[in-house]
Amino acid sequence: MPRLARLRFLSAPAILLLIAIAFCWKLVLTNQYTWLEGPDLANQVLPWYQFQAGEWHLGSFPLWDPNHWAGQPLLGQAQPGSAYPLNWLLFSLPLRHGWIRQAYLHWYFLVIHFLGSLFTYLLCRDLGRRRSASILAGCVFAYGGFVGTNDWPQMLNGAIWAPLVFLFLLRAVRGDRPVASACLSGAFLGISWLSGHHQVPIFVTLTAGAVWLYYGFKDRRVLRLAALFGLFLFLTSALQTLPAYEYGKLSQRWVGLEDPIPWNVKVPYFIHSKFSTTPETLLGILFPGMHLHADPFMGVLAISLALLAIASCFESPMVRLFAAIAVGGLLFTLGGGTVFQGLFYAVVPMVDKARSPSMAVFIFNFGISMLTAYGIDSLRDKKSPIWGQRIALGLGAVWALVFGTVLVCALVGKPLTENRPLLTALFAVLGAVLIYGYLRGNLAGRTLGILFFLLVAGELSLTFGYLFPNKYEKDRNPYLKGMAELEEEVRYLRTRPSPMRVDIDGRVFPYNAGDFYGFEQLGGYLASLSSNMVRMETHTERAQELFAVNYFIGKEPKFPSQRLMFQGRNGLKVFSNPGALPRAWIVHRLAKLNRLDEIREFIGNPQNNLRTVASLMGEQPALDACDGAEEVTVVRHRPNLVQLSSQSNCRGMVILADTYFPGWQATVDGNPVKVYEPYGVFRGVVVERGPHLIEYRFRPLSVQLGAGFTLLGFVAIIFCLTRRVKHS
Repeated sequence: MPRLARLRFLSAPAILLLIAIAFCWKLVLTNQYTWLEGPDLANQVLPWYQFQAGEWHLGSFPLWDPNHWAGQPLLGQAQPGSAYPLNWLLFSLPLRHGWIRQAYLHWYFLVIHFLGSLFTYLLCRDLGRRRSASILAGCVFAYGGFVGTNDWPQMLNGAIWAPLVFLFLLRAVRGDRPVASACLSGAFLGISWLSGHHQVPIFVTLTAGAVWLYYGFKDRRVLRLAALFGLFLFLTSALQTLPAYEYGKLSQRWVGLEDPIPWNVKVPYFIHSKFSTTPETLLGILFPGMHLHADPFMGVLAISLALLAIASCFESPMVRLFAAIAVGGLLFTLGGGTVFQGLFYAVVPMVDKARSPSMAVFIFNFGISMLTAYGIDSLRDKKSPIWGQRIALGLGAVWALVFGTVLVCALVGKPLTENRPLLTALFAVLGAVLIYGYLRGNLAGRTLGILFFLLVAGELSLTFGYLFPNKYEKDRNPYLKGMAELEEEVRYLRTRPSPMRVDIDGRVFPYNAGDFYGFEQLGGYLASLSSNMVRMETHTERAQELFAVNYFIGKEPKFPSQRLMFQGRNGLKVFSNPGALPRAWIVHRLAKLNRLDEIREFIGNPQNNLRTVASLMGEQPALDACDGAEEVTVVRHRPNLVQLSSQSNCRGMVILADTYFPGWQATVDGNPVKVYEPYGVFRGVVVERGPHLIEYRFRPLSVQLGAGFTLLGFVAIIFCLTRRVKHS
């Protein structure tokens, strides 16, 4: 590539990066704002990232999180984003005194939006749009609508790959290296699934599937390409989807009901209706701040360009396609308000798991973003001047309507408390002036493109970053500040012998403190939990003793037997639990249970000595009874590895008070042994008389297969790209 052409090729990404910095100026050019100040971000996301970053710097890829609920599969939970490559880069960055740096998280947030704008730019250019129009569309996609107003990184990371999915999908159906393009389209959707959250990937998969079917009905050969698309979607996403599928079948999820539900129970449709976009909030597409769940705001200027594209370029197949995508996304997001989403819920597998139809507004936003590129190009080409004039009049009408409403409200003594609609109206009338001036020949096309982009950027800034709290606004910064309040108590606990497990009063400290501070907590703020843990009544004193809960943090003791050990200046106290069992011990008696509901009864019955008798369902290994002192020591306790040293006087079962889950493999003195599930939740292995070294390693088959499939997918993609495979 000649040097001049190479510079021109790189200029657009450079411009988009500068635009990203401009939009994210509060985050990366000052130290006053953050995007992390939110309950879910502080309670869940930041602790997940802190835990993983710490493990990466210890040279470990954590598959298991031991810090909550006696341990849970990390990759299986999906939302921590453990399988997402961009997160790997974040976790690899240098820590500051063991903590992930907030500045890196701010640049990470910027990079997500930059990539979204870049991928949309590439799709627009591939469809023949001007560079300026493609940049505009990229910014509308990245800083407006779902991507511009959502702060959950696991959702954003799943959304930004949609433009590349459709770039290669459309290449495939038009015969541009169809085999390689179909494979790449599936691979990029697979990367979207690697992000962690399932909702947006489900919506993108449905949309892509509909497009494949549409072209497949026109040409049956396209269906073979769709099969390749599906194959590479499966291969690339397998590192995340296979562990998530395994965990999903063995866990229960909180979906908005009082109790969690298992995998084989559909999310009730009234939950979908509850989290749908309501018709009155559709005004939020034009005016900022008018939304209930997902924010659909695109602004009057972007919507005007999209309408102009439909009116003046409807003969274009791509305009019709993206208009259909936008309309389909809008109808789906209404959820319980229409019949369309309900049919998908009833017929299509997995749609019920995406319990928030409002999030499908992303599909609408994506379609509109693409139409803006066609709209601004149509305007610059003066393809349909009459429609340009009508759009200008419409923008003027928006200005008149808003200012008229404000005037009436002021006259009746009820002035508006939200001033952003006034700014929207201002941008609308300025846009009308630009369009009118251009159609009259008073502006050059390039000048129109630049000025209109500035107006669109100004309108998008009414939502993107608008509500980032300043650190000096104390009433708007309750979450991140609250996370530091446990520092004294954690410092004290680190002086105590390990291993330890801590219970925390969630009413005074709701955060996932275990992941954030790096200790084991019985409890935590998770979206789902393995079914064996759901069955446990962990709030009772006997259960907490069984789970080896050594300490409790709260303002008052949870049980009368607890003893005060430490009191911090913040009023929180550390209490010890004298009756807590050790983390690992030996039993020589087993009580056979026949039903799952007998597990709670056995643990709760004070006549059962939990230290000497373990309950077990299924196969009962033979154990010997003997007397004398026996000892089990925890030698090493890491996320993916636990080592125990035991001394037994006769054949017995060594109990480890950590959650049982398929994938934990055990050896005794290097020899593989079966892992049992004593008490319906823990791990246990049988040992003979004498000293033994017991080792547990978490090596789930779902992760091994998933990693192999994902690697195979990427190798095949490289092969397709290098060999330039052609459609036969």
